[in-house]
Amino acid sequence: ILSHIHHAIIRRTYEICLEEMAEEGFSPPAIRHCFLIMGSAGRREMLLHPDQDNGFIFEDFPDEQQAAVDAFFVPFSEKLNTALARVGYPLCDGDVMARNENWRGRLSDWQERINDWLIDPEPTHVRNSSIFFDFLPLVGDVELAHDLREIVSAGVEDHQGFLYHMMTLDLRYKVPLSLLGRFQVEKEGKHTGMLSVKYGGCVYVVDCIRMFALERGIQAISTMERLKALVEENVFAMETAEHIRAAFEALTFLRLRHEIGLIEADMAPSHFLDPQILSNTEQDLLKESLQAVAKLQDATKRHFSRTPF
Repeated sequence: ILSHIHHAIIRRTYEICLEEMAEEGFSPPAIRHCFLIMGSAGRREMLLHPDQDNGFIFEDFPDEQQAAVDAFFVPFSEKLNTALARVGYPLCDGDVMARNENWRGRLSDWQERINDWLIDPEPTHVRNSSIFFDFLPLVGDVELAHDLREIVSAGVEDHQGFLYHMMTLDLRYKVPLSLLGRFQVEKEGKHTGMLSVKYGGCVYVVDCIRMFALERGIQAISTMERLKALVEENVFAMETAEHIRAAFEALTFLRLRHEIGLIEADMAPSHFLDPQILSNTEQDLLKESLQAVAKLQDATKRHFSRTPF
């Protein structure tokens, strides 16, 4: 529900920016194009304070049209990202936004970009792909996004070793639980005494399920849709998938409730919380959820450590 609301706000912001461009005398070039949202926005898993992850895909127009395309989409992208920031979606720290030329391009440009990531899986390429692979068309020609999805599936199938590198980068850290089952909280900084429900739990579920889905060429984007498809393909047993689903939902619930509480106290929403403020039952729920995530991490590491190169 939250993601549908966010998408409507982003889409309306897009429309207003388009109207402003027309008032300023700009006309879009006569090419098929599509505005993509990525990351949690693409997976429809947005909560209360998401930042921006977006880009453009264009049809394969000839090189001589590039100047005309840039004449419109460079200022439009800048206007759009600035407007979204004013509305309440902070600019992406990694500049994964349409205003960055690396996140705009023709189908052939995206194919070259994706192949570069897959052939050379250095950390920046892996991080970019983790955000990008969850793209969703929001405005424009949806068929371009479908074509792009086929390019991704074919590329991953041809470069299965990439998933090993994705696993080693995405799963460098463990969930914030000690061997004795105690919460491991931040020792210094503004989040002292807290742990991140997002980076300590939710992200690992998203990353692990994405890897298995990419390996199988599954087209679903949301984490739970991917998990359902993986059960149907007998990658996960129903019981295992249910434990993963329950853990993901519990972590999301605890995070969302915490964000709401902060907003009601006139504070900025955050995914860092102090586990000691939870009731004993909620602490047990958090521990059980993190333990389920840890098991998923271990299974993912074992599986993709065997990936053939």
